[in-house]
Amino acid sequence: MSNIAVVIICLLVGLLFQRSKHLPENAAASLNGYVIYVALPALILAEIPKLTLNHEALIPVVVAWAVMFFSAAITFFTARWLRWSREITGALMLLVPLGNTGFVGIPLIEAHLGAQGIPYAILYDQLGTFIALNTFGIALAAYYARGATSATKILRNILVFPSFIALILAFPLRFFSYPDWLAEALARISSTLVPVVMVAVGLQWRFRLESSHLPPLLFGCFYILVVSPAFAWLGLWLFDIRGLAAQVVVLEAAMPAMISAGVLAVSHNLAPRFAASMVGYSLLVGLVSVWLWRILLVH
Repeated sequence: MSNIAVVIICLLVGLLFQRSKHLPENAAASLNGYVIYVALPALILAEIPKLTLNHEALIPVVVAWAVMFFSAAITFFTARWLRWSREITGALMLLVPLGNTGFVGIPLIEAHLGAQGIPYAILYDQLGTFIALNTFGIALAAYYARGATSATKILRNILVFPSFIALILAFPLRFFSYPDWLAEALARISSTLVPVVMVAVGLQWRFRLESSHLPPLLFGCFYILVVSPAFAWLGLWLFDIRGLAAQVVVLEAAMPAMISAGVLAVSHNLAPRFAASMVGYSLLVGLVSVWLWRILLVH
């Protein structure tokens, strides 16, 4: 559970820096830039080549994409119905479908289901939410930030995004072995991602939200922590899929908002304070709600 402790401690450090005013005003933006251009590509290059693919990968991968498309759809129609702003809608379209299935998800899966559940969690994360972040996530961020107005421009934004380039390079690198020095360097650089991001989140997190932000935050947390895992559980039940893999994917679907999705929203100026608060609040509530889902799965 040390990964969870790192998340919470660094979030508190960011909050303390916010209160103390010891860092410059643009510190959070600088930290986010480091993550986008350095730490996230390093993580992709370090982890993707380690994957071993087989037929059992279908369950977590299929469920991951089904949950993301479902949650994106209900988020979009809810935002249209309630007439939320373009910035809030864009932030929610990133934060609701993309759960923190890696850094938070994998240690929570190990804690609740044991080490035997980790391979399923890795497949759910690496071939589901991680790829979605670096493809559809980039496209959505560019669209809602008005950074691209055509399919060609959105495609260009995807192709030049550092983490997408790293993803393209990482798959063929599965067939090669890194030199020890390079593997160690990538591991050390990628290990800085979550601490740096959570400090940045803490720097921008506001406990007192604007009144207009409260409804989308409540809807977003409810969709992330309750509706998405319920959809995953119902789909598995309808197709009579049981066992460890089914339990893993339901818990993965219940994970809080992805930290990197929050970074993407903030870097595209999609309601930065709202996005940072969404990551923080969903994380704190998610630590409890995932445990509750585990209890429900046992009975």
